[in-house]
Amino acid sequence: MLALRADAQPPPDTSSRVAGADTLRVSLGACVERAIAVGEEMRLAEADLASARGAYQQARSDVFPHLTLSGGYTRQIESVFRGDGGDFQVQPFEPDTLAPLEDRVRDLENALPTASLATLGSLFESFANENIWTGSAGVTQKVFEGGGILAAVRVAKHALGSFESRLADREAEVRMLVREAYVAALLGDRSEEIAKLGLEQAETQLQRVRARHAVGDAAEFDLLQAEVQRDNLIPTLTAARNSRAIAYLQLAGIANLPVGVPIVLTTPLLDRAELPPDPFAVLDTVGVVAAALDNAMITALQQELEARRQAVTVAGSDAWPALSLFANYSKQAYPSDVWPERGDWRTDANAGVLLSWDVFDGLRTRGAVNQSAAEVMRTQQILEQEREWVQLAVAREIGELDRAAEELRSRTRTVQVARRAFELATLRYEEGASSLLEVEDARVAQQVAQLSEARARHDYYVALARLERYSDRPLFTRLVEQMGGESE
Repeated sequence: MLALRADAQPPPDTSSRVAGADTLRVSLGACVERAIAVGEEMRLAEADLASARGAYQQARSDVFPHLTLSGGYTRQIESVFRGDGGDFQVQPFEPDTLAPLEDRVRDLENALPTASLATLGSLFESFANENIWTGSAGVTQKVFEGGGILAAVRVAKHALGSFESRLADREAEVRMLVREAYVAALLGDRSEEIAKLGLEQAETQLQRVRARHAVGDAAEFDLLQAEVQRDNLIPTLTAARNSRAIAYLQLAGIANLPVGVPIVLTTPLLDRAELPPDPFAVLDTVGVVAAALDNAMITALQQELEARRQAVTVAGSDAWPALSLFANYSKQAYPSDVWPERGDWRTDANAGVLLSWDVFDGLRTRGAVNQSAAEVMRTQQILEQEREWVQLAVAREIGELDRAAEELRSRTRTVQVARRAFELATLRYEEGASSLLEVEDARVAQQVAQLSEARARHDYYVALARLERYSDRPLFTRLVEQMGGESE
């Protein structure tokens, strides 16, 4: 067996003291604002929204004409159109102006069959030029793609709306998580305070028994019993401090507070003696359920469902012909020197209509349509599941709020009775009318009542925070304002 030391002391309180660190005082509203402003959860949601905006801009680009500009310079090092010419080379026609008329006519008739080849050769000589300059502009406009152009824009628009609603839902989620973590940290403070108070009461009782034992008014058994009761409370205090430290770490993580700096919470929701208002006096449970079925997440899923439906049209558009208009304008120059002169540029312009139709694609389009239709069914089922889950969550939190409110009313009265019972048990022991076991039982009953009251108050606020998150109604916010706490 482990021997109990009569001089056992509680562990030092290091939960609110760090060497060289300043204390950080934060309210509930400040934690919520910081989590929303710099939290990783919100930054990820904003990145998703920015990506959806980019996809929407890309989808809209197919509605407008596309203008393409290009230009370049080519230095021809070798060319198949350059060389001695061989059989391909055609000598230019050079008539003898001093010859008789009959000879000149005959020379012209002999040169006539190769006149076209000479012209073609001059063109090839242009291709073989060492310096080639080009500049062009082209415009294309999609006219019809089986309805896929506008459907793609609708897909991107609904997707953008979905991510906007998801951002609002993520903000509500972060707000709820911060509130839960803050109230849990307050419960950690309260639990440590109650454990410390119990240890102080046991220590005070031990000192009284020692004084009585010294004058012979208390037996040695009473002294040992008082020491055991005091020592048994030290692990309880240690556990309370560890739980408090974990709660503060969780709050620092979700609210992005500096780790390692002592934190003091300035919104004392759990320290108030008065009862919070009865939520069911002003809470319209039917209205809360109806509002929850139209919250940000359900709206996001509805937008996603519409996007999936439009995606079916986009997938089926490949089965239709594609019609587009185009126009091209270009300038080309083949100067003998590097830099072209004004007269070296040649113009080429054209415009037209392009019709293309993939008559058979190996059933790829049918597969894409089937896949898109399956995604519609999948998203619709997810939406139905979300609605069912929200209804269940709201019903559960309304029941939890009712339970916590009822327990809070009961425990508030129990704390007062347990405190008075402990005082009477202590007085009875001092007068010799009871034993230390009765005092210990009264002290334990008081500590249990205090912890139960603190947990009930914690559960009350958590249930309100979750109801506000699901219904988008300021239930928790209004309560904090009514209780005199700092508003958000």
